[in-house]
Amino acid sequence: MDEEHQALMENQTWDLVKLPEGKRALHNKWVFKVKEEEGGKKRYKALLVVKGFPQKK
Repeated sequence: MDEEHQALMENQTWDLVKLPEGKRALHNKWVFKVKEEEGGKKRYKALLVVKGFPQKK
């Protein structure tokens, strides 16, 4: 997970901004996956995903 986070930060995947007054942040969660590469080497992947279902219009 640390490698994934570091890669996201190094690639400037997002910008941190202040949340506007009266607004709430969307929920998120980490999804973990083990990927097996050729030769049997395992690579651990971590994805941060947004849970948009509580979002209201």
